Amino acid sequence: MTAPREFIEEVPPEDIEWIEGYPTPPSPPVRPVHAFNSMLKLIQNKEDTRQVFEIVQALAGDSGKRMFKRFVTTPYGKRVIGGPVKLEEVLGDREALRKHPEGSVGRVYLDFMEGENLTPDGLLAAGEEAGIDFRGETQFPDYRRLYLHLDVSHDLWHVLSGYGRDALGELCNLIFTHAQSRNPGFLFIVFIGMIAQKLDAPSAPILKALGEARRNAYVTKWVPEFDVEELLAMPLSEARAMMNIADPVFYNTIPDDVKDNLLKPKVTETQAERELRKAQQQAA
Repeated sequence: MTAPREFIEEVPPEDIEWIEGYPTPPSPPVRPVHAFNSMLKLIQNKEDTRQVFEIVQALAGDSGKRMFKRFVTTPYGKRVIGGPVKLEEVLGDREALRKHPEGSVGRVYLDFMEGENLTPDGLLAAGEEAGIDFRGETQFPDYRRLYLHLDVSHDLWHVLSGYGRDALGELCNLIFTHAQSRNPGFLFIVFIGMIAQKLDAPSAPILKALGEARRNAYVTKWVPEFDVEELLAMPLSEARAMMNIADPVFYNTIPDDVKDNLLKPKVTETQAERELRKAQQQAA
């Protein structure tokens, strides 16, 4: 999920739209050419998370407003906005996550992040590369808080949906994300990514895996309304059952080497490698 860049620009009072008592910026214009150019870059390197931000912003339209309105009318949404619940800190506290029992959402998430060498800050940094300032001054702190919350949820949603960070797993997780957000940018990424993967590996069962992901996504409950801190303490199987998230059976039958070789990056540095390099530079 990505936040509109418009919340970092000065908006005249007459252009501010109020939703449930909260000020929000005008909906951004749809920019299909920009989305297409960013898609080409993403095909070259699926780890270039910045391009996901670019595409989703370019095609968002008024989907962000609809998402915000729905979120702030839920009890948890009101807590996130009003508290605020700082999910970037909750998911970034590895010692606290480590205290959760084996098999819990929190421990599985921690294993996922450590195994992939990822951090919530890495997602925020990718957003900043795309011009999204999650830390500066804004006229719309409540609106921005929602999108910061959703952006750092991306890898948690990988864990909940059961899809890995291989190219096919990313597409399946984006189908899941589209079902939750209704942002057309995610469908655009899935459609173009599906074509690119079929051209890259014609014999791989990509369409079957994506079809299963779509079926699973559209029967899942609305995940943003669930309290993340409560979810972290629950067994993963119990959390999935509560949210009606089915296991990705077909995706799991595809051999790892097939999935891992889809759309291998055509550049040398991935997002995870970039985070590792930055960490090493800071420690030096």
